[in-house]
Amino acid sequence: FVPTVALALSLSFNACSDTSNNRPKYKISKDRVELNVSFGDKKWDGKTVPKDEICSDHHKGGGNSPALTISNLPKKTNYIILSFSDETFKGMRDGGHGVLGYIVKEGSSSVTIPSLKGETFTLPIGFDSIRKHQGEQFGKKGGAYLPPCSGGHGNLYSVNLKAVERPSDKGEYILLGDTNISLGRY
Repeated sequence: FVPTVALALSLSFNACSDTSNNRPKYKISKDRVELNVSFGDKKWDGKTVPKDEICSDHHKGGGNSPALTISNLPKKTNYIILSFSDETFKGMRDGGHGVLGYIVKEGSSSVTIPSLKGETFTLPIGFDSIRKHQGEQFGKKGGAYLPPCSGGHGNLYSVNLKAVERPSDKGEYILLGDTNISLGRY
């Protein structure tokens, strides 16, 4: 299990597209649980961001998100929301590195979310871009996810994960479980 980072729970995400000002509404389940999360690749340790998984400004080709294995999923979970942040830099907190959704088969007790390429809008099957990364305002290449990009200044990167029951209509999401983990410093 990767140590968690004490972060404020942020429920303010743009809804299903980058151009929408709508925000999903959450109803918090009375049985909400803390999710268990581990890295799917040993090079991610939660302390230091791997040198080959940083943005293209500092690594040729750019990096990828870590694969994440999530367990303790509540039975009604059908969607995971991943909010990537730079906790050190105010302009990139609260999902500034991208907010993504991942489809989960309802009834699953665990899931492994695969790694995905940064600085692109081409996503693997099962992923949705809920809100593109905010790095474009700082001259970064656009995309759904921006890998850590501080230039090695020791910034702390994290991901907030929410297990939700996503409605089939445009109603409220039900927050079933959540946690925050450190991706490490870069």
